[in-house]
Amino acid sequence: MADWEEIRRLAADFQRAQLSSTVQRLSERNCVEIVNKLVELKLIDVLHTQDGKEYITPQNLSKEIRDELFVHGGRINLVELQQILNVDFSHVESKVSEIVRHDKNLTLILGQLIDMTYLERLADEVNDRLQEQGQVTIAELAKLYDLPGQFLSEVILEQVGNTIHGHVDNYNRDVLYTDALVARHKSKIQGAFSAVTRPTSVHSVMHRYGLQERLFHSVLEELVSSKRLAGSVSGGRQEKATYIPDIYTKSQNNWIDSFYKQNGYLEYDSVRRLGIGDAKSFIQKRFKGEPILYLSSCCAGKSLQEQVEASVEESLSQGLWIDIMPLLPSVFSTEDASILLTGCLKKHPDAVLFCDTIAASNKFITECSKSFTHLINKKADKEAKNNPSLFTSTSQAGGAKVEDGREDKKEQRRKRAAAGSGSTKSGGGAQGREIKTKSTKKKGGKRQEREDSDEEGSSAVSDRLPRVELEFLRVEEIEEELKKQPFTSECPEDFMTEIARQLYRPLSKQYQETAKSIFLQSAGAATTSSRKKTHGELQEKISGLWTNARLFEKGIKFFSEDTQSQLIKHLLRTVCSDITNLGLSALATDNMLSVTDENSLTPEARSKLIGKLPEKPQAMMSKLNNTLGGKSLEEFFTQFDALCSEYLGIMLKKPDKKKERQLVFTHRQGLAEQLQREDDPAMTLHLTVTILFQTFTQTMVHAPGRVVPQIMQFLEDKMEKPTHEVLTQFQDLVVSHMKMGEEEKEAKARLCATMSEMIPQVRVIALTTKRSTQTTEND
Repeated sequence: MADWEEIRRLAADFQRAQLSSTVQRLSERNCVEIVNKLVELKLIDVLHTQDGKEYITPQNLSKEIRDELFVHGGRINLVELQQILNVDFSHVESKVSEIVRHDKNLTLILGQLIDMTYLERLADEVNDRLQEQGQVTIAELAKLYDLPGQFLSEVILEQVGNTIHGHVDNYNRDVLYTDALVARHKSKIQGAFSAVTRPTSVHSVMHRYGLQERLFHSVLEELVSSKRLAGSVSGGRQEKATYIPDIYTKSQNNWIDSFYKQNGYLEYDSVRRLGIGDAKSFIQKRFKGEPILYLSSCCAGKSLQEQVEASVEESLSQGLWIDIMPLLPSVFSTEDASILLTGCLKKHPDAVLFCDTIAASNKFITECSKSFTHLINKKADKEAKNNPSLFTSTSQAGGAKVEDGREDKKEQRRKRAAAGSGSTKSGGGAQGREIKTKSTKKKGGKRQEREDSDEEGSSAVSDRLPRVELEFLRVEEIEEELKKQPFTSECPEDFMTEIARQLYRPLSKQYQETAKSIFLQSAGAATTSSRKKTHGELQEKISGLWTNARLFEKGIKFFSEDTQSQLIKHLLRTVCSDITNLGLSALATDNMLSVTDENSLTPEARSKLIGKLPEKPQAMMSKLNNTLGGKSLEEFFTQFDALCSEYLGIMLKKPDKKKERQLVFTHRQGLAEQLQREDDPAMTLHLTVTILFQTFTQTMVHAPGRVVPQIMQFLEDKMEKPTHEVLTQFQDLVVSHMKMGEEEKEAKARLCATMSEMIPQVRVIALTTKRSTQTTEND
């Protein structure tokens, strides 16, 4: 009760306060400060208007936003709303976002606040427009209502079937149609294409009847898939799309089936003329189970293949030839016939294909070859008697050239003097004339036994026959001879030409063998003496090279181990390789193997030739060949001595002291002669140091150009200092010249001039320097 009295008392005090007059008034500034202070203390929540004259609460701002949205028909721009409410845009934007977050009927899109009533009204308007026009597009509506296409599409698609009475295009979701429009298009399309009886361009029909492209393809595809139209569309929705009625396809298939059944083949061009683009693929699908052979311009069925196979088999079994082109239709090309005939000949491996379309049996080719037997014997007998020089060896030992069957001996001696130690390889420089020594034949050796046999002697002659192939007849002449035979009277000319080419090599080989046989029969007694002469030349050459290699071995011992290794490798690659090639060539000749020229045998060719020898000599020759890639001269000499005694019938002997001094002197003379003719600075230096080395050591050296500095170093203690300095200066000039590039032409020219001036002085040093007494004592 007391509480109620207290309330009454307070109410009376409040009434008196209201009725009493104001004693003091607050100024506007004080009120603003008080409100700011209250806001700062968060005792009240108000917002300023933009002019600062009014305050508004957030709740009231929300109410005014909703009121303005209603007044503007459910859609209002936030910028426009801010101007109406006279509140800062950030407050309006924040409050609108809050309202949209809590009210699902409101949407904020592109700075515009939209409610559901506006969207419903928009759907009604779209429906009216759709019914009026028959079709509308989302792009058109987006431009009209100034709304994003994606947002508008979502809103409209939700209303399709409810507010909006229409259909959405299945291929383009941004297009709407009315049922009436779809029905009209469907009727036009069905009527137009029902009258089509041949392949027709889809676009031509569409443009002719003014049909809309967006709806046209979907309606056409629907009609085709539902079988309302009896046909198919090829090319999809492209500009070249074609409608093919089933009646036309049926006519195509009937024509193709009928033609294939009657003729046994199909031409691709004929199928394409029916309107089928990929003829080969169509035939493969149409006749999937058929054993059809697909050729370049047509395809052949089983019946045609069997017909050709039967004709080919019949001709080959009788030993004849057959041209299948007359058996084939005219559309078949030569390439098609070749493929067809090649397939047939897989069952007849003994048959040969000619001119792409002709098959001939081996019996027929043999008959053609036999017709030349008499002519071969007659011509071979005449050739062997009139030109026996054709059957002798076309190259002599040592690699000298042959002119009119005779070797130019003078030219051979000049080459031997320049080649040095019998070696024709570069890198070691000229090393004097070849040394010829006599050697005794090993009595009782296998080679001597073969020489005592006339029959084996004849075989030795045949080993060298013939290095120049004898030509029996030219291809044209063989063709002319074939045309004279009665069994070739009906053969085509091209066929005759190819048979002549086929027979050219076998007939030439038969002719050569016949001529060789006739020549060997007439060779008789001359064979034994010829073999002895050939063996003597081989023994003389091998002995000379082997002796030189032994003498070069002595010169190697004056150098350090590193230099000795280089000199041994060089000697094995040059002189020793030449000796090996001579031995291998003789061994190959004894075993009926052909060797064009022992001087041109490369390591690869040598290994290949060794592989063709019989087992025992092959093993020994392989060991000898392997020593050429090693580092031991003694191993090479041992293996080669064994080869000579076992298979070549040659005994190798070391020369005595007197003979050795004579050989060394002859070698030095050969080097001196070459030095007199030499104008190349590098070669001049090489020859000079080689001669000086022999002068001071009385031994021969076979060295490559890269060992010249080591020989110069060896000579330093043996020569007078001024003389050695001249050689050193000349060597420096040679090295500098070799290091200069092509662009330094002037400097190279000056160096060449300087070296040319020094060459006579270097020659004098080489030819006049003698071995001093002091050097002799030191040695």
